[in-house]
Amino acid sequence: MNRIIKHLVFATITFILISTVVYYFFFKKHNVNYEYGFKPQMAPNRLMTVEQMKEDLDYVVNVLRDVHPKTYNGFSNEQNLVIENAYKKINKIMKVGDFYFVLNEVICSLKDAHTMIFIELSKDDRIIDLPIVWLNDGMYIKEDTEQLKKGDKILFIRQKSEEDLLKELEKIIPAENQQWVKVRGKSNLIKEPFLRYLGLIENDYVNVKIQRDEKELEVQLPLIKNKKSKQNMTEEWVSYSVDKENSLGVFKLDTCNYDEKYKTTVANFFKEVSKYNIKNVAVDVRNNSGGDSRVVDEFLRYIDIDNYLSFSGDIRYSKQASEQRGYSRKSGYKSYRKQFINNKKVLNKELLFDGNVYIITSPRTFSSANWFAVIMKDNNIGKVIGEPTGNQPSSYGDVLRFQTHNSGFVFQVSLKRWVRPNTDNDPENCLHPDIEVYTTIEDIINERDPQVEKLIEIINE
Repeated sequence: MNRIIKHLVFATITFILISTVVYYFFFKKHNVNYEYGFKPQMAPNRLMTVEQMKEDLDYVVNVLRDVHPKTYNGFSNEQNLVIENAYKKINKIMKVGDFYFVLNEVICSLKDAHTMIFIELSKDDRIIDLPIVWLNDGMYIKEDTEQLKKGDKILFIRQKSEEDLLKELEKIIPAENQQWVKVRGKSNLIKEPFLRYLGLIENDYVNVKIQRDEKELEVQLPLIKNKKSKQNMTEEWVSYSVDKENSLGVFKLDTCNYDEKYKTTVANFFKEVSKYNIKNVAVDVRNNSGGDSRVVDEFLRYIDIDNYLSFSGDIRYSKQASEQRGYSRKSGYKSYRKQFINNKKVLNKELLFDGNVYIITSPRTFSSANWFAVIMKDNNIGKVIGEPTGNQPSSYGDVLRFQTHNSGFVFQVSLKRWVRPNTDNDPENCLHPDIEVYTTIEDIINERDPQVEKLIEIINE
């Protein structure tokens, strides 16, 4: 039993570290640095020979086959078909940037959002001014531009409908559900390499058909230089508000950073909740794409529960995992049983909360943020309100990192499968809220918060 617990602790720590790395690289930097000994990637406009591409494709296919838990018994028929088509495409000289999409389709066939390949775009790559928000009922413009108006509905991008674009994006965005394809797709649909891959550019313009009020209009958006804006590093990633009138405290967490600031903010939040005798608290992870899963345990220290069930896991051993992690085993598969976590409740009993708990989710809720919501739901600690998440409750993760020999593309592959606490709720390709509340374009135009408004309505009932 002690061995099992040690393995679980190790697996949890590993997930924490890898989730943090994945979040930093993929969502913060949007590029890959080379502190791990990786060489620079070839420029997207460089040409590759058939032999070079075949060597790189062989390497990617072999790594996926040898490392990922999903391929333990080999590739599926669907995956084999994607791989066969990839080899057919590399029958002549090709640009590095185009070859990226060939490899990406192979990697995306696993439908694992943590298994992905990165591309360093050229400084010469351009964008179009198309501020998209992709809602449940379609694509809209979220802010005014020279040619577009906030609230315009996008009907077609160069004769491709929302459904057409989703089908194409699913091939090149590693995802477990359409929510995540939309989250990642809206940012990719403005970038020149992706626009070219999708066949949306004509004479350096992208034609977009929109609906404004009762009229249908067509606009031509030119490719323009990408002016990278610096992120506002002072933006609050953790905060809270207390609504005494409705007896509601909302704890807003936009990234799962487990540090002193987080711990202090959680403590201050529950001090105010106790001071004003608040009966309802909600954790808002709608804009949270992950990080360190220890934020969950820290928050639950203030909830009056004795224990809770956490995730269990399956690990696939491989030569590559042994080399990167030091495992003694180089093959095989092992499952670790789930265990109850003893809740290390805060010593100040006045801060222990025993009222109603909610967690607010959206398609941007991913990785450790999704983990937060799943633990709440599967242990009946709180109700989930909002929109379906961008991550499966039981999903893959804990990644190994590789680089193709010729093109220099860095990619990562999961070696573990994380299993949710309550497997009776599976299979699910996302976490479905107990109370579904979708954001509409009218909410955005009028700056309303439909999820919090619904929560206040529920409380007052």
